Amino acid sequence: MNTQEVIQALATALGTPDLQLDARGCARLRVDDSIDLNFEASGGHLLHVYSTLGPLPGAGAGREKVYERLLTANLFCAETGGATVAIDREFGEIVLCMDIGNFGWTSELILSRVQRFIDAALAWRERFADIDTLPASPVMDLRALHLLLRA
Repeated sequence: MNTQEVIQALATALGTPDLQLDARGCARLRVDDSIDLNFEASGGHLLHVYSTLGPLPGAGAGREKVYERLLTANLFCAETGGATVAIDREFGEIVLCMDIGNFGWTSELILSRVQRFIDAALAWRERFADIDTLPASPVMDLRALHLLLRA
């Protein structure tokens, strides 16, 4: 599937017929009145998907704790639904992002990945509602997962 076909498949599956790429290759879908799911085409067969989770914390505002928490969540994508948490320095935001490429995926598989992404973005957005109390990562569980995957 090319990027346009992916967007069309998502629009059909999600019941949002107006979802389509604009002249710049971008589209946005509002989900649950709380997050924006952004799509950007890169070439004919790669679609970047991202959602803003919250602003970068200011210096001295527990930044190190937040960064540690985000990096821990990225380990084996254990808390990101297969996506990656990243920093967009240009806009001063923390984003959740993933790519959908032309890997011979079916519409069902693409929709499943996007739904996992939406679930993760909603969960992280809720966590960022009160960034000062961002819960600690379940370190012990991740260590066990790390040992299992390396075994």
